[in-house]
Amino acid sequence: MEQVNDRLQPLQMWDVAAIHAAAVQILSQTGMHFESPAVQTLMRQHGFKTDGPIVFFGEDHIQRALETAGRAFTLLARNPERNVVFDRDTCGVGTGRGAVFMMEPDGTRRNATAADCTNIFKLAHNLDVITILGNLVIPGDIPPSQLYPFLLAAQLLYSDKPVIALDATSIELLCAAFDTTPQAMQTDAERGLAYAHATINAISPLMLSRDQGDSLLRLAEHGIAICISPTPAAGSTGPCTLAGTLTLQHSEFLGLLVVTQLVRPGLPVFYSTFPASSDMRTMGVAYGSPEARVMEVGAAQIAKSFDLLTRGNIGLTDSQISDFQAGAEAMFNVTSAIRAKINYLPGCGHLASFAAASCEKLVLDAELANYVLRYCQPIPVNAETLAVEVIQAVGPRGNFVTQKHTFDHFRTEFYHPSVFCRQTYERWARECHTAALAAREAVHRILERYAPPPIDPDLERRLRRIVAG
Repeated sequence: MEQVNDRLQPLQMWDVAAIHAAAVQILSQTGMHFESPAVQTLMRQHGFKTDGPIVFFGEDHIQRALETAGRAFTLLARNPERNVVFDRDTCGVGTGRGAVFMMEPDGTRRNATAADCTNIFKLAHNLDVITILGNLVIPGDIPPSQLYPFLLAAQLLYSDKPVIALDATSIELLCAAFDTTPQAMQTDAERGLAYAHATINAISPLMLSRDQGDSLLRLAEHGIAICISPTPAAGSTGPCTLAGTLTLQHSEFLGLLVVTQLVRPGLPVFYSTFPASSDMRTMGVAYGSPEARVMEVGAAQIAKSFDLLTRGNIGLTDSQISDFQAGAEAMFNVTSAIRAKINYLPGCGHLASFAAASCEKLVLDAELANYVLRYCQPIPVNAETLAVEVIQAVGPRGNFVTQKHTFDHFRTEFYHPSVFCRQTYERWARECHTAALAAREAVHRILERYAPPPIDPDLERRLRRIVAG
Protein backbone atom coordinates (compact mmCIF):
# COMPACT_ATOMS: atom_id res chain seq x y z
CA MET A 1 0.00 0.00 0.00
CA GLU A 2 1.37 3.41 -0.94
CA GLN A 3 2.06 5.78 1.97
CA VAL A 4 0.20 9.08 1.72
CA ASN A 5 2.12 12.05 3.09
CA ASP A 6 -0.36 14.19 5.04
CA ARG A 7 1.52 17.01 6.73
CA LEU A 8 -1.32 17.52 9.19
CA GLN A 9 -1.52 13.83 10.17
CA PRO A 10 1.91 12.46 11.19
CA LEU A 11 0.60 8.92 11.70
CA GLN A 12 -1.13 6.58 9.29
CA MET A 13 -3.87 4.30 10.59
CA TRP A 14 -1.53 1.34 10.54
CA ASP A 15 1.01 3.36 12.55
CA VAL A 16 -1.62 3.90 15.25
CA ALA A 17 -2.38 0.17 15.25
CA ALA A 18 1.33 -0.67 15.56
CA ILE A 19 1.79 1.72 18.50
CA HIS A 20 -1.24 0.27 20.29
CA ALA A 21 -0.06 -3.31 19.74
CA ALA A 22 3.40 -2.39 21.05
CA ALA A 23 1.88 -0.75 24.16
CA VAL A 24 -0.23 -3.84 24.89
CA GLN A 25 2.88 -5.99 24.58
CA ILE A 26 4.80 -3.76 27.00
CA LEU A 27 2.00 -3.77 29.58
CA SER A 28 1.53 -7.54 29.37
CA GLN A 29 5.22 -8.51 29.43
CA THR A 30 6.96 -5.68 31.33
CA GLY A 31 4.06 -4.27 33.33
CA MET A 32 3.78 -1.03 35.25
CA HIS A 33 5.11 -0.13 38.71
CA PHE A 34 2.54 1.14 41.24
CA GLU A 35 3.95 2.43 44.53
CA SER A 36 0.51 2.67 46.16
CA PRO A 37 -0.36 -0.43 48.22
CA ALA A 38 -4.03 0.45 47.72
CA VAL A 39 -3.64 0.27 43.94
CA GLN A 40 -1.70 -2.99 44.24
CA THR A 41 -4.48 -4.47 46.38
CA LEU A 42 -7.15 -3.32 43.94
CA MET A 43 -5.37 -4.98 41.03
CA ARG A 44 -4.88 -8.27 42.87
CA GLN A 45 -8.54 -8.30 43.93
CA HIS A 46 -9.47 -8.10 40.25
CA GLY A 47 -7.23 -10.99 39.32
CA PHE A 48 -4.31 -9.13 37.76
CA LYS A 49 -0.94 -10.85 37.72
CA THR A 50 1.52 -8.99 39.95
CA ASP A 51 5.15 -9.19 41.00
CA GLY A 52 5.45 -7.01 44.07
CA PRO A 53 4.56 -3.49 42.91
CA ILE A 54 4.64 -4.50 39.23
CA VAL A 55 1.23 -5.10 37.65
CA PHE A 56 0.81 -6.92 34.33
CA PHE A 57 -2.12 -6.18 32.05
CA GLY A 58 -3.84 -8.54 29.66
CA GLU A 59 -5.22 -7.33 26.36
CA ASP A 60 -8.75 -8.09 27.58
CA HIS A 61 -8.28 -5.77 30.58
CA ILE A 62 -7.19 -2.96 28.29
CA GLN A 63 -9.99 -3.54 25.81
CA ARG A 64 -12.64 -3.50 28.54
CA ALA A 65 -11.31 -0.20 29.92
CA LEU A 66 -11.30 1.35 26.45
CA GLU A 67 -14.91 0.30 25.99
CA THR A 68 -16.18 1.67 29.32
CA ALA A 69 -14.24 4.97 29.55
CA GLY A 70 -16.50 8.02 29.69
CA ARG A 71 -16.47 10.08 26.50
CA ALA A 72 -18.92 12.83 27.37
CA PHE A 73 -19.76 14.58 30.64
CA THR A 74 -20.58 17.95 32.18
CA LEU A 75 -17.87 19.68 34.23
CA LEU A 76 -19.78 21.65 36.84
CA ALA A 77 -19.09 25.21 37.98
CA ARG A 78 -20.41 27.14 40.97
CA ASN A 79 -22.26 29.23 38.39
CA PRO A 80 -24.26 26.75 36.27
CA GLU A 81 -24.01 29.11 33.30
CA ARG A 82 -20.27 28.39 33.27
CA ASN A 83 -20.60 24.60 33.18
CA VAL A 84 -18.49 23.04 30.43
CA VAL A 85 -20.08 20.18 28.47
CA PHE A 86 -17.33 17.93 27.14
CA ASP A 87 -17.82 15.75 24.10
CA ARG A 88 -15.68 14.95 21.07
CA ASP A 89 -16.25 18.44 19.59
CA THR A 90 -15.52 20.51 22.72
CA CYS A 91 -12.50 22.80 22.92
CA GLY A 92 -12.04 24.14 26.44
CA VAL A 93 -9.17 26.51 27.26
CA GLY A 94 -7.59 26.84 30.70
CA THR A 95 -4.72 28.31 32.65
CA GLY A 96 -1.44 26.42 33.07
CA ARG A 97 -0.18 24.28 35.93
CA GLY A 98 2.47 24.24 38.60
CA ALA A 99 5.08 26.93 37.85
CA VAL A 100 7.18 27.85 40.89
CA PHE A 101 8.50 31.19 39.57
CA MET A 102 6.96 34.42 38.37
CA MET A 103 8.67 36.30 35.58
CA GLU A 104 8.36 40.08 35.59
CA PRO A 105 8.27 42.02 32.29
CA ASP A 106 11.81 43.31 32.87
CA GLY A 107 13.20 39.76 33.15
CA THR A 108 13.32 39.59 36.94
CA ARG A 109 12.47 36.10 38.19
CA ARG A 110 11.12 35.56 41.69
CA ASN A 111 9.31 32.91 43.69
CA ALA A 112 5.55 32.79 43.16
CA THR A 113 3.38 33.96 46.06
CA ALA A 114 -0.18 33.65 47.29
CA ALA A 115 -0.83 37.16 45.98
CA ASP A 116 0.21 35.99 42.50
CA CYS A 117 -2.31 33.15 42.74
CA THR A 118 -5.04 35.60 43.65
CA ASN A 119 -4.24 37.87 40.71
CA ILE A 120 -4.08 34.95 38.29
CA PHE A 121 -7.46 33.60 39.38
CA LYS A 122 -8.95 37.08 39.01
CA LEU A 123 -7.45 37.47 35.53
CA ALA A 124 -8.65 34.02 34.47
CA HIS A 125 -12.14 34.81 35.76
CA ASN A 126 -12.32 37.91 33.56
CA LEU A 127 -10.78 36.42 30.40
CA ASP A 128 -13.73 34.98 28.49
CA VAL A 129 -11.69 32.48 26.47
CA ILE A 130 -10.48 30.87 29.73
CA THR A 131 -13.29 28.46 30.61
CA ILE A 132 -11.55 26.32 33.27
CA LEU A 133 -9.27 27.36 36.13
CA GLY A 134 -6.00 25.79 37.21
CA ASN A 135 -3.08 26.40 39.55
CA LEU A 136 -0.77 28.24 37.15
CA VAL A 137 1.72 28.84 39.98
CA ILE A 138 2.64 27.12 43.23
CA PRO A 139 3.04 29.83 45.91
CA GLY A 140 6.23 29.50 47.91
CA ASP A 141 4.83 31.41 50.91
CA ILE A 142 2.12 28.83 51.69
CA PRO A 143 3.14 25.93 53.99
CA PRO A 144 3.03 22.57 52.18
CA SER A 145 0.35 21.24 54.54
CA GLN A 146 -1.96 24.11 53.57
CA LEU A 147 -1.05 24.35 49.88
CA TYR A 148 -3.74 22.24 48.21
CA PRO A 149 -6.62 23.57 50.37
CA PHE A 150 -5.40 27.12 49.67
CA LEU A 151 -5.26 26.61 45.89
CA LEU A 152 -8.74 25.08 45.69
CA ALA A 153 -10.27 27.62 48.09
CA ALA A 154 -8.78 30.51 46.09
CA GLN A 155 -10.18 29.11 42.84
CA LEU A 156 -13.64 28.86 44.37
CA LEU A 157 -13.46 32.25 46.06
CA TYR A 158 -12.24 34.38 43.16
CA SER A 159 -14.13 32.72 40.31
CA ASP A 160 -17.25 30.71 39.59
CA LYS A 161 -15.73 28.77 36.67
CA PRO A 162 -14.93 25.02 36.88
CA VAL A 163 -11.91 24.12 39.02
CA ILE A 164 -9.13 21.56 39.28
CA ALA A 165 -9.02 19.20 42.27
CA LEU A 166 -5.43 18.80 43.37
CA ASP A 167 -5.67 15.65 45.50
CA ALA A 168 -8.13 13.53 47.47
CA THR A 169 -8.46 16.16 50.22
CA SER A 170 -10.38 18.31 47.71
CA ILE A 171 -13.58 16.26 48.08
CA GLU A 172 -14.69 17.84 51.37
CA LEU A 173 -14.22 21.41 50.12
CA LEU A 174 -15.95 20.66 46.82
CA CYS A 175 -18.92 19.33 48.76
CA ALA A 176 -19.09 22.58 50.73
CA ALA A 177 -18.78 24.70 47.58
CA PHE A 178 -21.56 22.85 45.76
CA ASP A 179 -23.69 22.16 48.85
CA THR A 180 -23.60 18.43 48.24
CA THR A 181 -22.30 15.24 49.86
CA PRO A 182 -19.72 12.64 48.82
CA GLN A 183 -22.55 10.16 48.30
CA ALA A 184 -24.42 12.61 46.06
CA MET A 185 -21.25 13.26 44.08
CA GLN A 186 -20.99 9.54 43.36
CA THR A 187 -24.66 9.40 42.35
CA ASP A 188 -24.27 12.43 40.09
CA ALA A 189 -21.25 10.81 38.46
CA GLU A 190 -23.59 8.11 37.18
CA ARG A 191 -25.52 10.90 35.43
CA GLY A 192 -22.42 12.28 33.72
CA LEU A 193 -21.74 15.13 36.14
CA ALA A 194 -18.28 15.89 37.54
CA TYR A 195 -17.67 18.46 40.26
CA ALA A 196 -14.06 19.01 39.19
CA HIS A 197 -11.32 17.53 37.07
CA ALA A 198 -7.90 16.35 38.20
CA THR A 199 -4.57 15.52 36.59
CA ILE A 200 -2.75 12.30 37.42
CA ASN A 201 0.88 12.19 36.24
CA ALA A 202 2.71 8.95 35.63
CA ILE A 203 6.46 9.02 36.20
CA SER A 204 8.05 7.90 32.97
CA PRO A 205 8.98 5.22 32.37
CA LEU A 206 6.07 3.06 33.56
CA MET A 207 5.59 4.16 37.16
CA LEU A 208 2.92 5.80 39.32
CA SER A 209 3.88 7.29 42.68
CA ARG A 210 2.12 6.40 45.92
CA ASP A 211 0.47 9.79 46.42
CA GLN A 212 -0.75 9.96 42.81
CA GLY A 213 -2.10 6.42 43.04
CA ASP A 214 -3.94 7.08 46.29
CA SER A 215 -5.40 10.32 44.89
CA LEU A 216 -6.46 8.56 41.71
CA LEU A 217 -8.49 6.00 43.65
CA ARG A 218 -10.32 8.54 45.83
CA LEU A 219 -10.96 11.05 43.04
CA ALA A 220 -12.20 8.38 40.65
CA GLU A 221 -14.49 6.98 43.36
CA HIS A 222 -16.22 10.38 43.59
CA GLY A 223 -16.57 10.86 39.84
CA ILE A 224 -13.88 13.50 39.39
CA ALA A 225 -12.90 13.52 35.70
CA ILE A 226 -9.29 12.40 35.33
CA CYS A 227 -6.68 13.78 32.93
CA ILE A 228 -4.26 10.86 32.58
CA SER A 229 -1.05 12.72 31.82
CA PRO A 230 2.19 10.86 31.27
CA THR A 231 4.84 13.30 30.03
CA PRO A 232 7.81 11.30 28.71
CA ALA A 233 10.60 13.30 27.08
CA ALA A 234 12.22 11.66 24.06
CA GLY A 235 15.89 11.04 24.76
CA SER A 236 15.71 11.14 28.57
CA THR A 237 12.59 9.70 30.21
CA GLY A 238 11.44 8.27 26.88
CA PRO A 239 13.12 6.52 23.94
CA CYS A 240 15.11 8.73 21.58
CA THR A 241 12.58 8.27 18.79
CA LEU A 242 9.22 9.96 18.46
CA ALA A 243 7.43 6.67 17.78
CA GLY A 244 9.05 5.08 20.84
CA THR A 245 8.03 7.99 23.08
CA LEU A 246 4.45 7.85 21.78
CA THR A 247 4.45 4.11 22.51
CA LEU A 248 5.66 4.66 26.08
CA GLN A 249 3.10 7.38 26.67
CA HIS A 250 0.32 5.21 25.26
CA SER A 251 1.42 2.33 27.53
CA GLU A 252 1.32 4.55 30.61
CA PHE A 253 -2.07 5.98 29.64
CA LEU A 254 -3.57 2.53 29.12
CA GLY A 255 -2.27 1.26 32.46
CA LEU A 256 -3.84 4.16 34.38
CA LEU A 257 -7.00 3.98 32.28
CA VAL A 258 -7.54 0.42 33.46
CA VAL A 259 -7.24 1.53 37.09
CA THR A 260 -9.81 4.32 36.66
CA GLN A 261 -12.31 1.96 35.08
CA LEU A 262 -11.88 -0.65 37.80
CA VAL A 263 -12.75 1.99 40.40
CA ARG A 264 -15.64 3.54 38.45
CA PRO A 265 -16.62 2.10 35.07
CA GLY A 266 -17.66 4.95 32.81
CA LEU A 267 -15.51 7.56 34.56
CA PRO A 268 -14.63 10.36 32.11
CA VAL A 269 -10.93 10.41 31.24
CA PHE A 270 -8.73 12.60 29.06
CA TYR A 271 -5.85 11.21 27.02
CA SER A 272 -2.69 13.30 27.46
CA THR A 273 -1.18 14.67 24.24
CA PHE A 274 1.98 16.39 25.42
CA PRO A 275 5.08 14.27 25.30
CA ALA A 276 8.15 16.37 24.60
CA SER A 277 11.71 16.09 23.37
CA SER A 278 14.96 16.58 25.26
CA ASP A 279 17.63 19.10 24.43
CA MET A 280 20.58 16.71 24.43
CA ARG A 281 23.02 19.58 25.03
CA THR A 282 21.46 20.61 28.34
CA MET A 283 19.20 17.59 29.08
CA GLY A 284 16.37 20.05 29.58
CA VAL A 285 12.88 19.22 28.32
CA ALA A 286 11.90 21.14 25.17
CA TYR A 287 8.15 21.78 25.24
CA GLY A 288 8.33 24.40 22.49
CA SER A 289 10.14 22.14 20.02
CA PRO A 290 8.78 21.00 16.64
CA GLU A 291 9.12 17.42 17.89
CA ALA A 292 6.75 18.22 20.77
CA ARG A 293 4.21 19.56 18.29
CA VAL A 294 4.33 16.56 15.96
CA MET A 295 4.01 14.15 18.92
CA GLU A 296 1.12 16.27 20.22
CA VAL A 297 -0.79 15.73 16.98
CA GLY A 298 0.24 12.07 16.81
CA ALA A 299 -0.99 11.46 20.36
CA ALA A 300 -4.29 13.13 19.49
CA GLN A 301 -4.61 10.80 16.52
CA ILE A 302 -4.06 7.77 18.74
CA ALA A 303 -6.64 8.97 21.28
CA LYS A 304 -9.22 9.81 18.65
CA SER A 305 -8.81 6.40 17.04
CA PHE A 306 -10.41 5.11 20.28
CA ASP A 307 -12.88 8.02 20.41
CA LEU A 308 -11.38 9.24 23.70
CA LEU A 309 -11.43 12.77 25.07
CA THR A 310 -8.05 14.50 24.81
CA ARG A 311 -6.09 16.91 26.99
CA GLY A 312 -3.10 18.90 25.75
CA ASN A 313 -1.63 22.31 26.45
CA ILE A 314 -1.47 25.66 24.73
CA GLY A 315 0.95 28.53 24.99
CA LEU A 316 3.96 26.35 25.80
CA THR A 317 7.41 27.82 25.30
CA ASP A 318 10.96 27.22 26.45
CA SER A 319 11.68 30.95 26.51
CA GLN A 320 12.37 32.55 29.88
CA ILE A 321 10.47 35.76 29.07
CA SER A 322 7.62 36.94 26.88
CA ASP A 323 9.73 37.71 23.83
CA PHE A 324 9.62 36.79 20.13
CA GLN A 325 10.56 33.17 20.89
CA ALA A 326 7.78 32.87 23.46
CA GLY A 327 5.22 34.29 21.05
CA ALA A 328 6.35 32.10 18.16
CA GLU A 329 6.45 28.85 20.17
CA ALA A 330 3.21 29.65 21.98
CA MET A 331 1.36 30.37 18.73
CA PHE A 332 2.83 27.20 17.20
CA ASN A 333 1.42 25.24 20.15
CA VAL A 334 -1.98 26.97 20.13
CA THR A 335 -2.45 26.43 16.40
CA SER A 336 -1.27 22.82 16.48
CA ALA A 337 -3.43 21.85 19.44
CA ILE A 338 -6.64 23.51 18.33
CA ARG A 339 -6.30 22.26 14.75
CA ALA A 340 -5.78 18.75 16.14
CA LYS A 341 -9.17 19.14 17.87
CA ILE A 342 -7.77 18.44 21.32
CA ASN A 343 -10.65 18.83 23.76
CA TYR A 344 -9.12 20.40 26.84
CA LEU A 345 -6.25 22.85 26.58
CA PRO A 346 -4.80 24.31 29.78
CA GLY A 347 -1.40 25.98 29.61
CA CYS A 348 -2.07 29.71 29.26
CA GLY A 349 0.49 31.80 31.12
CA HIS A 350 3.50 29.47 31.07
CA LEU A 351 7.14 30.32 30.38
CA ALA A 352 10.45 28.46 30.68
CA SER A 353 9.21 24.92 30.04
CA PHE A 354 6.60 25.05 32.84
CA ALA A 355 9.07 26.47 35.39
CA ALA A 356 7.82 30.07 35.31
CA ALA A 357 4.65 32.00 34.67
CA SER A 358 3.62 35.54 33.87
CA CYS A 359 0.40 37.50 34.17
CA GLU A 360 1.28 39.24 30.91
CA LYS A 361 1.85 35.89 29.20
CA LEU A 362 -1.55 34.72 30.44
CA VAL A 363 -3.21 37.68 28.72
CA LEU A 364 -1.14 37.19 25.55
CA ASP A 365 -1.94 33.47 25.40
CA ALA A 366 -5.64 34.28 25.73
CA GLU A 367 -5.24 36.57 22.72
CA LEU A 368 -3.54 33.78 20.77
CA ALA A 369 -6.33 31.36 21.66
CA ASN A 370 -8.93 33.81 20.40
CA TYR A 371 -7.00 34.22 17.14
CA VAL A 372 -6.78 30.49 16.49
CA LEU A 373 -10.34 29.71 17.56
CA ARG A 374 -11.47 32.28 14.98
CA TYR A 375 -9.07 30.84 12.40
CA CYS A 376 -10.53 27.37 12.88
CA GLN A 377 -14.15 28.43 12.40
CA PRO A 378 -15.58 27.27 9.08
CA ILE A 379 -16.68 29.89 6.57
CA PRO A 380 -20.48 29.92 6.31
CA VAL A 381 -21.63 30.10 2.70
CA ASN A 382 -25.24 31.17 2.06
CA ALA A 383 -27.17 33.89 0.27
CA GLU A 384 -26.41 36.45 2.99
CA THR A 385 -22.67 35.77 3.19
CA LEU A 386 -22.14 35.47 -0.57
CA ALA A 387 -23.33 39.10 -0.74
CA VAL A 388 -24.17 38.96 -4.46
CA GLU A 389 -26.79 41.72 -4.26
CA VAL A 390 -24.42 43.94 -2.25
CA ILE A 391 -21.59 43.45 -4.77
CA GLN A 392 -23.94 44.23 -7.64
CA ALA A 393 -25.32 47.30 -5.89
CA VAL A 394 -21.86 48.70 -5.21
CA GLY A 395 -20.61 47.84 -8.68
CA PRO A 396 -17.24 48.76 -10.20
CA ARG A 397 -15.07 51.37 -8.42
CA GLY A 398 -17.38 51.55 -5.38
CA ASN A 399 -16.76 50.64 -1.74
CA PHE A 400 -18.52 48.69 0.94
CA VAL A 401 -17.76 50.83 3.99
CA THR A 402 -21.17 52.52 4.16
CA GLN A 403 -23.25 49.51 3.16
CA LYS A 404 -25.84 48.22 5.63
CA HIS A 405 -24.45 44.73 4.98
CA THR A 406 -21.13 45.89 6.45
CA PHE A 407 -22.80 47.31 9.55
CA ASP A 408 -24.71 44.08 9.98
CA HIS A 409 -21.60 41.90 9.89
CA PHE A 410 -18.40 43.69 10.95
CA ARG A 411 -18.81 43.07 14.69
CA THR A 412 -19.22 39.31 14.27
CA GLU A 413 -17.27 38.56 11.10
CA PHE A 414 -13.93 39.90 12.34
CA TYR A 415 -11.98 39.21 15.51
CA HIS A 416 -10.95 42.48 17.11
CA PRO A 417 -7.83 41.96 19.27
CA SER A 418 -7.72 43.39 22.75
CA VAL A 419 -3.92 43.35 23.10
CA PHE A 420 -2.24 43.11 19.70
CA CYS A 421 -1.54 46.35 17.87
CA ARG A 422 -3.26 47.52 14.69
CA GLN A 423 -2.46 51.21 15.07
CA THR A 424 -0.92 53.60 12.59
CA TYR A 425 2.82 54.13 12.80
CA GLU A 426 2.36 57.66 14.16
CA ARG A 427 0.19 56.51 17.06
CA TRP A 428 2.38 53.48 17.72
CA ALA A 429 5.51 55.65 17.83
CA ARG A 430 3.83 58.09 20.18
CA GLU A 431 2.63 55.42 22.60
CA CYS A 432 5.50 52.86 22.24
CA HIS A 433 2.75 50.26 22.04
CA THR A 434 4.66 46.96 22.15
CA ALA A 435 2.77 43.73 22.82
CA ALA A 436 4.53 43.34 26.17
CA LEU A 437 3.52 46.84 27.27
CA ALA A 438 -0.02 46.37 26.02
CA ALA A 439 -0.28 43.11 27.97
CA ARG A 440 1.00 44.80 31.11
CA GLU A 441 -1.61 47.53 30.73
CA ALA A 442 -4.28 44.90 30.11
CA VAL A 443 -3.34 43.08 33.32
CA HIS A 444 -3.76 46.30 35.34
CA ARG A 445 -7.02 47.12 33.58
CA ILE A 446 -8.53 43.67 34.13
CA LEU A 447 -7.54 43.54 37.80
CA GLU A 448 -8.94 47.03 38.39
CA ARG A 449 -12.34 46.10 36.97
CA TYR A 450 -12.47 42.67 38.62
CA ALA A 451 -15.68 42.10 40.56
CA PRO A 452 -16.02 38.94 42.67
CA PRO A 453 -18.75 36.57 41.53
CA PRO A 454 -21.78 36.00 43.79
CA ILE A 455 -21.17 33.50 46.56
CA ASP A 456 -23.01 32.17 49.59
CA PRO A 457 -21.86 34.21 52.63
CA ASP A 458 -21.15 31.13 54.78
CA LEU A 459 -19.09 29.55 52.00
CA GLU A 460 -17.24 32.83 51.46
CA ARG A 461 -16.29 33.04 55.14
CA ARG A 462 -15.02 29.46 55.08
CA LEU A 463 -13.00 29.99 51.93
CA ARG A 464 -11.49 33.23 53.22
CA ARG A 465 -10.37 31.50 56.41
CA ILE A 466 -8.55 28.90 54.32
CA VAL A 467 -7.02 31.49 51.97
CA ALA A 468 -5.90 33.65 54.89
CA GLY A 469 -4.23 30.63 56.51
